[in-house]
Amino acid sequence: MGPARRRRKSWPGRRAATLLAAVTLLLLSGCASGGPQPQQSAGASPGATAAPQGRSYISFTSYPGWIQRSLPPSTFNFAPWTVISDFGLWPTKTGGIAVGDMDSLSYISPAVAAAHKAGKKIIMAVGEQGLGSVFASAAGPRYQATLITSITNYLAKYGFDGVDVDWEEDVPQNEASYVSLIRNLRATFNREFPHPVFLSADVDVGQIPPDIAAQIAPYVNTINMETFQDNGVSSAVAYTGAGIPAGKLLMGIGVAPGYYDTSQARVAAKVRYVEEHGLAGTLLWQPGNLKTDQTDPRLIPLRQMIGSSG
Repeated sequence: MGPARRRRKSWPGRRAATLLAAVTLLLLSGCASGGPQPQQSAGASPGATAAPQGRSYISFTSYPGWIQRSLPPSTFNFAPWTVISDFGLWPTKTGGIAVGDMDSLSYISPAVAAAHKAGKKIIMAVGEQGLGSVFASAAGPRYQATLITSITNYLAKYGFDGVDVDWEEDVPQNEASYVSLIRNLRATFNREFPHPVFLSADVDVGQIPPDIAAQIAPYVNTINMETFQDNGVSSAVAYTGAGIPAGKLLMGIGVAPGYYDTSQARVAAKVRYVEEHGLAGTLLWQPGNLKTDQTDPRLIPLRQMIGSSG
């Protein structure tokens, strides 16, 4: 289950320019063909296969830059996780990448190396709460090709196994850009990398309605429900009711102050729901809010979940 070892290590300027031109042609082709078809079956795009129902669970967590200062990769507990989102880089309005809450680009390489040594996938997080207007510009027709090139270059440069798109606000007003960004990221990854690239998107029913999330389902590995403040059931019902396969959904577990998952019992209840309803796994925000990332009892159900994977 370890990450693929074969990666491009650098992208010379001419290569990046060629990629930008290719992405631009891809965007123009998408516009001409009328864009994605919401009725397309999930998993139709290579590299975006659904998790087997009830097996091979994903235990996803975010690893923010601000906790990497006090919880460096050398002491981070990788055991409860299968996918780590290195959090978080920001898009710029013109399609570039800003350091954002990563705090320092120097944090990336040690985190990637440690995750791969532990046999885990590590992906770059792009975006977070409050960046809706920035995404609207970066993913719009003028700059989307540049944004896709920027993301792809980061994956290649740092050896990430994928990307998590955390566009939260203003998605319904920019539906076409949101869907085309995800679709064109998948197409670019399939073309540019010799190995599967993990692609996920974070959703909340109040910000990204189920009918919009259903349109990106064919292109992503997981749709990450940010059900941090309740038991998550109503969100799972809403998204599966829109036609999203349960095997694409991660159930959010919130351990930050004031969030729902204050006890081992509540985490265990979410894990049971995942197992009984065929969800792909769980998404925890975030280890720095645990009592410790080593012994907090809320980690026990997550270890049991991934330990039962076949």
